[in-house]
Amino acid sequence: MYIERILLSPSDLAQRAELLASRGLSVPGGGAFKSDVILGLFEDLPGGERLVATGSLIGHTIQGAAVRKELEGRGLTAELTTLLLRHAAGAGIWHLFLFTKPREAPRFAGLGFRPLAATDSAALLEWGRPGIEEFIMGLMEARDHAARRAGLSAGGLGATPPVTGPGPAALVVNCNPFTLGHRYLIERAAAASERLYVLVVREERSEFPFEVRFRLVKEGVSDLENVVVLSGGEYCVSAATFPSYFTREEEFASVHAALDLSIFASRIAPALSVKKRFVGTEPFSPVTNIYNETMKDLLPRYGIEVEELRRLEIGGEPVSASRVRALLREGRMEEAKAIVPPCTRRWLASPEAVPVLERLR
Repeated sequence: MYIERILLSPSDLAQRAELLASRGLSVPGGGAFKSDVILGLFEDLPGGERLVATGSLIGHTIQGAAVRKELEGRGLTAELTTLLLRHAAGAGIWHLFLFTKPREAPRFAGLGFRPLAATDSAALLEWGRPGIEEFIMGLMEARDHAARRAGLSAGGLGATPPVTGPGPAALVVNCNPFTLGHRYLIERAAAASERLYVLVVREERSEFPFEVRFRLVKEGVSDLENVVVLSGGEYCVSAATFPSYFTREEEFASVHAALDLSIFASRIAPALSVKKRFVGTEPFSPVTNIYNETMKDLLPRYGIEVEELRRLEIGGEPVSASRVRALLREGRMEEAKAIVPPCTRRWLASPEAVPVLERLR
């Protein structure tokens, strides 16, 4: 029998760090969600308790799962994972992701985990429903709806829209908040595409809520007839597929980026019939720049072209959402409004914006 305990004390956490390091794993972050928990399984020895297995539930993701090497094959991985699934269920979480080493991934198949993506050094799996199959079905329905709408515009009911450009393309944005820079990138990418799918990051780890960001993007590009705005769901630059984007950990950015981009290339792009992805230049964020460089290297292997567009500059300075947020923090509302489109300006002046502005300040 092993003793189950939530790890809180410095000595427990030190044992956890030692165990993870012995298995070639780093200590994951956490603390952003009420459901976050670090579990440990201990054996009771004459000299005291010894940590033999550990794992963390961070949001909707299981990370840092490890068992002492000499105790492998005794069912500890299954026991630990089952306990974490129970904690998730208690928090109302019925869809989970799991990061592990590729060699460890088969251990979780018997517990219902399905593979999503893998690199030489990391694997991402998911458990529960709705899963990526449902997400992909939604994308395909959006694709077909856009094609029908284009057919009606081009020649009436049942008409097939002519291919006037190099084919459908995609652009992934966070828009925290939507700026003139985002509008510029979308407009340029749309002009070079038959159809442009704009995938808005769904994760609720930005200062501006997803519902607001999504609404402002849709409103801000509503005049561009070949642009389709979609949610990136949990599979496109999310805390599960690319956690470094939110934690800004450069050390792991390339590994996380490869996992996220593998899902885009193998599942999302085919669902949308996309053969090209646009991206803006990144002069500010080292993590996002790593992501962009990984994209340029990886996507062409799947037959997907990557085109990097230069950011809009105003007054010799690139327009960025981080600049808008900095101005808002400092109470320089008029300067912030000068680099965002009318839809964002109207929202910033609305009562709905008050809580967001208060948090920023």
